[in-house]
Amino acid sequence: MLSQRVRTILTLALPIIGGMVSQNVLNLVDTAMVGALGDEALAAVGIASFGNFMAMAFITGMGAGVQAMAARRKGEGRAGEMAVPLNGGLLLAAGLAVPWSLLLAVFTPDLFWLLNTDPAVVSEGVPYLQARLLGMTAIGMNFAFRGYWNGVSLSRLYLGTLVVMHVTNLFLNWLLIFGNLGAPELGATGAGVASAISTYVGTATYVLLGLRYAREAGFLRRLPSREQLRTLLRLSVPAGAQQLFLAAGYTVFFRIVGAVGTSELAAANVVLNVMLVGLLPGIGLGLAANSLVSQALGRKDPTDAKRWGWDVIQVALVVMVALGLPMVCAPELVLRVFLHDPDTLALA
Repeated sequence: MLSQRVRTILTLALPIIGGMVSQNVLNLVDTAMVGALGDEALAAVGIASFGNFMAMAFITGMGAGVQAMAARRKGEGRAGEMAVPLNGGLLLAAGLAVPWSLLLAVFTPDLFWLLNTDPAVVSEGVPYLQARLLGMTAIGMNFAFRGYWNGVSLSRLYLGTLVVMHVTNLFLNWLLIFGNLGAPELGATGAGVASAISTYVGTATYVLLGLRYAREAGFLRRLPSREQLRTLLRLSVPAGAQQLFLAAGYTVFFRIVGAVGTSELAAANVVLNVMLVGLLPGIGLGLAANSLVSQALGRKDPTDAKRWGWDVIQVALVVMVALGLPMVCAPELVLRVFLHDPDTLALA
């Protein structure tokens, strides 16, 4: 019986983990490809990526609210209303992200100096961050879609979307960072443009999936009521605040390390991004627990809800130890993919 529950957890959690890691993978791909440009570009991409994470952290919390409300409706058997929270999440994500991202993009040249004062890092980081900020609306909407698929136990649907996004990002990075196939050679800025475009490609793919798999559940058919929007915000704000403080902590850490030196900042960028690849699956398993617990509560079965929580913890212990071992046992092998300068590698 436990093995069946473990299979249920993994079937739901693995695509969620893919979704959680996907944004970090975008950062890692940028890091790996920009690493050839030198420590200044690598440091700029690192601190700008976490600045972007902090800027959009609150909006990504919308996915948690969508997930909880959609899962509860599934548990209650209200199949025709499951996508109404998704509609609300998309509306709120766009309404918040469009003005916020444009405002931040305009003031990035003035604000970036708060993150790092090295002129070489600033000159590389400002246009990269501006490009990433313009992808914020797509990222917010993508998290709302992921919350919905997670909540209704269809997380497998967005694995294909993640593949499309990352293949697009990899190709555009190759094109725009190095100026291949006659494209302009934009360096670190090209990595930011590639990441922003790939997130919008992901949003378009999610919309097509929604029209195919969520139309009967109300996708783009009904707007949520004001009360439902308030509930969505009430559920989303704690998750958004958690993400905001996490991102702020990392950003302050980068600011402190940047004061030590650019090579140290480049090393810290790689170490933290690699660490997050190991950390985020644990958060993804937590999101799987969120869906399973919410569905059990929708069935009025609090005992099963509590059991799902403990079952996920057992799976998480095994997964997290397995992911952490390579980083402990062979750190240089892992880091060498991203760092090419021997001194910076030694620091990392």
